[in-house]
Amino acid sequence: MHKRILRLVGIGSGILFVPLAVIITALIILTAMIGAAFGAGQSQGQYNGGGGALSDAVLAYRPVAEKYCEEYGVSGYADLILAIMQQESGGAGSDPMQCSECPLNVKYPHSPNSISDPDYSVRVGIMYFASCLRASKAQSPQDIPGISLALQGYNFGGGYISWALAHGGYSAGNAVEFSQMKIQEMGLTGYGDVNYVPHVLRYYSTIGGGSGAFAYPLAVGTYHISRGYGMDGGEMHKGIDFAAPTGTKIYASASGTVEFSGMGKSGNGFRGYGNVILIRHDNTYSTLYAHCSQLLVQAGGSVKKGQVIALVGSTGDSTGPHCHFELRVNNQAVNPAPLLGAG
Repeated sequence: MHKRILRLVGIGSGILFVPLAVIITALIILTAMIGAAFGAGQSQGQYNGGGGALSDAVLAYRPVAEKYCEEYGVSGYADLILAIMQQESGGAGSDPMQCSECPLNVKYPHSPNSISDPDYSVRVGIMYFASCLRASKAQSPQDIPGISLALQGYNFGGGYISWALAHGGYSAGNAVEFSQMKIQEMGLTGYGDVNYVPHVLRYYSTIGGGSGAFAYPLAVGTYHISRGYGMDGGEMHKGIDFAAPTGTKIYASASGTVEFSGMGKSGNGFRGYGNVILIRHDNTYSTLYAHCSQLLVQAGGSVKKGQVIALVGSTGDSTGPHCHFELRVNNQAVNPAPLLGAG
């Protein structure tokens, strides 16, 4: 946790230390919140930067991460743990999860980089993150809104999760709001990393691997998730954003008929989507692929699951190249994550 929880939060860098009395009080409160937890951004098209690769040092921790994920009841989250580690330390040093200041560290002093056993660091980090996943009610490694909430809570401390759940869940906007609120309350100059979620998710290059009815629209290893489905900054983000370089291939998530292929405008119901494709799969399901640089299929044509239908771009209301992907049920956008699989 990067000099964080004691700083009252910070799993990210750049946070100032707070007075000892405040630290002690914060630890007591946070520990209580963690115990209670075991039971419980951007406008469309925004982009959070390029994809990141895990270092060899981080990848070497996979067996350890998988072991402790299994032990603490979060099997399947090892990839996310490695993404956290990449953000925290790049796998360097004896405290790769930066957990020295975490209240769950009961073996070493609560001072920066005091942990001298890398295995113990990973164990404490996973133990704490498991509590965040439970508190956020994350359903699976594909539940981007849930894991986003857990990630920001891992950085800010458990108090953020309960607060965010009462404010519509995680969003980039309310991460800033919560940080500012704590700065005011505690007289600090900084509180946590408000961009911790995109900072970690840039290293979380695959959220798939399941057996859902719908395949991911981009190939594993070619994208990262820059934004999930759900409320963000007071507005509803209706899909998942797959950030990738311009020209990256976009694939049909399932077989069907192309209902629309063209530039979105007010008159056709796709304003802001740029070059967009809507595929009708049956009377219930349809999928949408937006902000494309090039469209490779035409309205009325049939497509097969896995067929290349477009190329990633940044057309319409977009601040960087990505594919905005929606899954619609009876013409209403729903969270795609539960129905997505390897294809």
